[in-house]
Amino acid sequence: MIRKIFLPVSFVILWIHSYSQAPGHVPYGEPEPVEFDLFNIILLIVTPVILIIIYILFQRKKNKKKRK
Repeated sequence: MIRKIFLPVSFVILWIHSYSQAPGHVPYGEPEPVEFDLFNIILLIVTPVILIIIYILFQRKKNKKKRK
């Protein structure tokens, strides 16, 4: 019985909490596209690719240790 009530009540509480944190009278600027200069290319393209490669290599090394 408690499990059936807990989930809807928790969703309502989370909804109220998230709704209460939304700013009401904050001026927002117009979104603009990202300019691809050298810094943005390194930050937005190169860095995530390098992190993915490091993660894949780490997982392969970890799996090789488990097999031995």
